[in-house]
Amino acid sequence: MNRIAPILVMALLPAFVILAQDADKAVSTTPARPMAERSPRYRIQPSDVLDIRFRFSPEFNQEIAVEPDGYISLQITGEMKVDGLTIAEATEQIIQKSAHVLRDPTVTISLKEFAKPAIYVGGNVVKPGRFELHGQMSVTDALATAGGMIPGSNDSEVVLFRRASNQMVEVKRINLKKAISKDALREDVMLQPNDSIYVSKSIIGKLERFMNVTHLGFYFPIPF
Repeated sequence: MNRIAPILVMALLPAFVILAQDADKAVSTTPARPMAERSPRYRIQPSDVLDIRFRFSPEFNQEIAVEPDGYISLQITGEMKVDGLTIAEATEQIIQKSAHVLRDPTVTISLKEFAKPAIYVGGNVVKPGRFELHGQMSVTDALATAGGMIPGSNDSEVVLFRRASNQMVEVKRINLKKAISKDALREDVMLQPNDSIYVSKSIIGKLERFMNVTHLGFYFPIPF
């Protein structure tokens, strides 16, 4: 029995080695999880024009622009903040606030005018600011639109901020040196509305994966 055990171990050893190699290969070839992609509903912004209609009470219908502070003033509800709400959320709020006047109100909201999709580029670029998002645009496309990076920029640590919610943004470091090579095209991320790109002059310290949206003011001297 004592002789059989070593022989059995030696017989099984090659199989264990093959399994371990396969496991290592699986780990090494597993792609990194990409930045979360979103297909969010449009959220109301200042200067949007809303057409608000009450199905059974047309006397309360209004076409109204959202004020710079995000509020609208309706005849039936008074002032209410709609900035950051989806159309469905704003509709529900109006229904709730008008229920003290109308019985089972039926409300529909249509966007008559709204802000065009845009992205923001800041930091060490020639023309920092807000730019309209036209079709498919990548990080390198956006930087070209902003006039390119100023000489001396840290092109290995460009930062992309993407809205994860009304209060939070997801943060991703992008190495543009890799983005221009064929084997790292995933570094050149395709942009989505309200994405923000920051180009630094030097090495950026530790960044959490998620950041409160109010902290964007440290990187961009423009309102968000």
